[in-house]
Amino acid sequence: MRLLKFVFLLFFIGLNSCIQEDIVNDRVPEELRIISSVNALKVGDVVKLHASYFNNIGEKESKTVVWETSNPTVLSIDEFTTNITAKAEGTATITVKTIGVSGELTDSEIIMVVKDDVVVIPSENTKKGTITPTESYDASGDFEVIKTTNGIQIILANNYVADESLPGFALFLTNNPNSLVNALQIDAYDDADGAHYKGAFTYSVNGVGLNDYQYLVQWCRPFSILVGKATITDK
Repeated sequence: MRLLKFVFLLFFIGLNSCIQEDIVNDRVPEELRIISSVNALKVGDVVKLHASYFNNIGEKESKTVVWETSNPTVLSIDEFTTNITAKAEGTATITVKTIGVSGELTDSEIIMVVKDDVVVIPSENTKKGTITPTESYDASGDFEVIKTTNGIQIILANNYVADESLPGFALFLTNNPNSLVNALQIDAYDDADGAHYKGAFTYSVNGVGLNDYQYLVQWCRPFSILVGKATITDK
């Protein structure tokens, strides 16, 4: 009788949860990413750009980087302070480089320099993405990520949906969609804490930059199963 009850319990759990084997392959391509970006400066402006290196599990690591300019007469770089100075009108590409496990990694930013009396158009402060399912559960919808004074806002569209049958649903920002290590949880995995499952909704996330994370993902948190994924891209 005890054996029969045990078998029935396993069958019930299998029907009503998202238990499966944990994801083994949690590797992602290592990346060097410019975190603080700018698309236009006025002659005389001085800025400092910042870049972050993410290893092959999406974890940020300290790396020595080198900044270069394609046109030093337009944009110059101080090799000691890494300050970038707008010298003259024109356009230049600023490139950052480092050596990773797989070889040289780079990222670049095209910056336009204009006269002091010209109105500078600010950098794009909005990104976007579309969640798609990775399992047989409901997981879909569009969203925008907007830069704010204190961090970012994630604005889910009307077509957003998450599966309400999932035990312990949670929404995360991450640089590695295959693992919860170093992921930032932005939605509760306990329904009593107010998980959002359908329709438009806005999350305010303080202390996070627009370029800090590359993915927005949905997880069945207690059993560590990825059910929905979106790459955050430029709008």
